[in-house]
Formats: sequence, C-alpha cells, structure tokens
Amino acid sequence: MAINTTAIRDLLRPGLAAVFGDYPMYPGQWSEIFEKHTSDKAVEIEVEVKLLGLAQIKAEGASTAYGEMGQRYVTNYVNRYTSIGFIITRQAIKDNLYQSSFPLQAKALRQSMEQTKEVLGASVLNNGFSASFPIGDGQPLFSTQHPIENGVVANTFTVQADLNETSLQDAIVGVQRFRDAAGLRIMTKPTKLIVPAELQWTATRLLQSQFRVDTANNDINAIYNNSAVPQGHRVNMFLTDTNSWFLLTDAPNGFKYYEREALETDVYTDFDTDNLKAKAIERYSFGCSNFRAGWGSQGAS
Repeated sequence: MAINTTAIRDLLRPGLAAVFGDYPMYPGQWSEIFEKHTSDKAVEIEVEVKLLGLAQIKAEGASTAYGEMGQRYVTNYVNRYTSIGFIITRQAIKDNLYQSSFPLQAKALRQSMEQTKEVLGASVLNNGFSASFPIGDGQPLFSTQHPIENGVVANTFTVQADLNETSLQDAIVGVQRFRDAAGLRIMTKPTKLIVPAELQWTATRLLQSQFRVDTANNDINAIYNNSAVPQGHRVNMFLTDTNSWFLLTDAPNGFKYYEREALETDVYTDFDTDNLKAKAIERYSFGCSNFRAGWGSQGAS
C-alpha cells in the first residue's frame, strides 16, 4: 500500500512544532557473537570429523590396535533473503512541507534491515534449548546429550541455573571439560558472557568485583582474579528470555554469519503512477557448527 497524502495529512499543514519518529538504534550486537564469513553459494556446508581416540596398551607380540576416522555431523547454512520496501505517491512527496525532517529513504530501510539481522542472529541463542531447532548432531544447540564416541558432552546444566557465582564457575569448568568427537580432552576456554539487559548488573558484579559478591566472607573473587572470562560481558537487547545467559568460548568453527549478498538499496519511480518505490534487500545466514562454542543456561527463575 502506498504512502499517500492521507497517511501524512498533518505533514501537509504548516506550523508543526516538531516532526519525530527517528530514534537512535543499538549498534550491531550480532557481531559480538558471530564470526563473519563471505559466502558464494546458496548453502554453505560444514562437516565435523572424528579423529583418532585414545591409544591402546599393546601386549608383547600383539598387533597394534587401529582406530577409525571419518565424517560425523553436518551443519547447513541456508542463505535466505530479507527484504523490505515502501511506496509513496508523487503527491505525498510534493505536498509534504517537512521533507527534511521526514526520513523516507535509505535510513529507514537500513534501520529495518539492521534490526531484522539482530533478531535473526539472537534467535540462534533464543532457540538454542528447543528440540525444534536441532544442530548437526540432532540435539538442541545447548544440550546435555551431544553425542561423541562412546559418550555424550554437555554444554548446559542438567538443572538450569540462574546467573550467580556458583553457576558461572560450574559453566567455566564445564567448558574446560569439553571433549572432541573422538572423546579426547580439548583445551577450550571461555571468552565472554552474553546476557540480556536484566542481568547486566549481576554480570558486572561477578566479572568486575575483586572480592566475592553476596557474601560476608572477605575472599577474593576467583573469577575476576583468574581472568576466567577475559572479554567480560556484553548485553544483547534481542535475547527474549530475561533469565537466560550464555558463555562463549574459543572453540573453532562455532557461531558463524555467512554473507551471501551484502545490503543493497534501490529507489525508482514507477512510470505509470509516478509513485516512488524504495526497497532494501540482502541475503545471509546465521548458525553454529560446533556446540563447544558456547555454554548456555535458561535460568531457574
């Protein structure tokens, strides 16, 4: 439906004290979670492989035990288009007395596209506990049952926990105990904490206090003293669960953003109607190939 003079009727009248509706937007937050890659295909495919497991004790004169290696779990990044536009009549453009105050083109389109990207990026975390959104191994992104050779690996709690000193320490230890597909211990370390706005105060106290919080004991804050979360915390305004929190790690091939087509905007005038049409379009995908890239909790509340 075209924006016509009825839709902007008060902008046709002189003497308005103010024309507003354009607000500051949060700077890009998805980039605090996802590593950006360029794509040249409709679907980007990433495959986890299992390498050799533990060596076997060899008895005298016995044969060497041989292990097997090969493909395990596949992650597909399906690049999809996002697009939005608007149409405005020639008369609405000509008769608008406040054109300099009424953002009609690139800025409004860009803001819409940027916030859509934030929502889609955050959805990887927001849906991370749901069996309806499995990753390559068939489990939710955050699960206690990620299958590996002869066992499972957890990157969430068996009983979900609110963000506090104990739960954060347990998550850090959980990250340090990750295993690879063959069941070997791997050196994985936390990097940063991602929280909703409601948990920013808790995160600040836990990560920046030199002494323990919520206790009368005069102990040092071991999380702070050990620089256990070296990049601190980031607030993501697009997390939908106010109790959820996520500890990102340095595991490779984790959270990824594939850009297939960068943002494009276009404006043209329709020959028959003289209406102005403007649109924005881009194509990308968000996902996670390696569950070891994060530890998540829905919170207990």
